[in-house]
Amino acid sequence: MKKLFFLFTGLSLLLSCADMQRDQFLKQLNKLDKQLLQIESKLEEEQIEDISSIKSKTMQTELRIKQNLHLDTINMALAKQLDAYKVMRRSVKPLMQQYMKARNGVQEEKKVLKQLKRDIQEGRGERHRYAEYIRFERQKVKQLDLLCDDFLRQKDKFFEDYARLYPPVEAFSQTLLHKNQQR
Repeated sequence: MKKLFFLFTGLSLLLSCADMQRDQFLKQLNKLDKQLLQIESKLEEEQIEDISSIKSKTMQTELRIKQNLHLDTINMALAKQLDAYKVMRRSVKPLMQQYMKARNGVQEEKKVLKQLKRDIQEGRGERHRYAEYIRFERQKVKQLDLLCDDFLRQKDKFFEDYARLYPPVEAFSQTLLHKNQQR
């Protein structure tokens, strides 16, 4: 009878420890969920559609210059400005790819965390590796946060370059167009 009592007590003690660990794991996963929501909200605040319309405008301006600029020589300052404009325009595609990579990564990570949370709640899988799984997912969330921050820096730089370069280059392309129309 004493052996049965000690066995029952020991078993209940082990189960209560497992429940404490489970709660700890679930709290860590909830924290990761909150971090993912913050990353997702940062990405949602961005007006990525604006970048698409800007890309269209810049391509039209560049095409207008190519079709209407017929000079043998060009001012060095203007050449540098046009070159910087071309680099700025070409940075749109990598910027959009980076945005999509971050957004898709967040969605994928949400699914993984949801599945891991369900596994922990139901006690499925390799229980002794739950801490390792959470550590791995924490690293992935950290990488997504860095990717998002890098995207935001690149986007801000793009808009700064756009504000600095587009108005004068657009005005230049319009003057070239008017000169060619008068001929």
